[in-house]
Amino acid sequence: MIFEGAIDAHVHLWDPSRNDDILILQDHPWLAPRGEATKLADHLTATGVSGAIVVQSAPDAEHSDWLIARASKVLGVHGVVAWVDPFASDAQAHIEVLRNNPMVCGIRLMLNRCHRPEHFQSPGAVSVLSLVAETDLAIECLCPAAHLSVVKAIAEALANSSVILDHCGLPPESESGLANWEGALSDLATLPNVTCKFSGLIEPFGPDATLLQIERRAFKTLDIFGPERLMLCSNFPVADLGGGIVKWADMAEKLMHRSGLSTNERRAMLTETALSAYSIDLQRS
Repeated sequence: MIFEGAIDAHVHLWDPSRNDDILILQDHPWLAPRGEATKLADHLTATGVSGAIVVQSAPDAEHSDWLIARASKVLGVHGVVAWVDPFASDAQAHIEVLRNNPMVCGIRLMLNRCHRPEHFQSPGAVSVLSLVAETDLAIECLCPAAHLSVVKAIAEALANSSVILDHCGLPPESESGLANWEGALSDLATLPNVTCKFSGLIEPFGPDATLLQIERRAFKTLDIFGPERLMLCSNFPVADLGGGIVKWADMAEKLMHRSGLSTNERRAMLTETALSAYSIDLQRS
């Protein structure tokens, strides 16, 4: 499998008994037991990855705190992307706590859960996010394609930060909407401090997703960012929506082969981009 020896830079972990505010579980409750710790451990073993990054799923501190504590007990987890509310009065104190936890390698902004995503580029929010950047924590963004300009504004304002875009910028399912996504993604990629996760492509098309359905989105992402600024991810267990990890791994292998990537370019997508973007020291991990 293509993930063997790689860093799986985007996996999830949750406990359905906690009733955290996880949007994907509201829409697809059958996924709940698939994200438990034992299932994540099985995934890491089955794929043969050398390590993984666990990413928060709910926009609240309680889930984030639980996630950090629980993920630290799963063998092979190199880091956790936690949560901070940049609009909260205690945001600075929260960031200080996170920066002192060696498991935390980033914070995630869920622009898809915000009624007005443009608020993330306000002076107050940027000021708080600058504190995140100063701690060498990555700023990760889950962002609908329509609001990629907000991610660009954040990355421009924090030019020394590592900004990571989730899931190829969530390209639309409809072919008619792809031109706007391509333009916004190209605009964002002009900023050298932005990297992108090569994942999330099969899920919108359901369990019968085909290579033909995703190849335009995949090749355009590869062309725009280049393999040196992409990281291949499984999106465990959400990839089950699109037919599962094995199916996605097979598609990713075919896409990378057809792209004619060199050994160094493959290494970047499989390990080096993730380690650099999250400032992970494998020896320390």
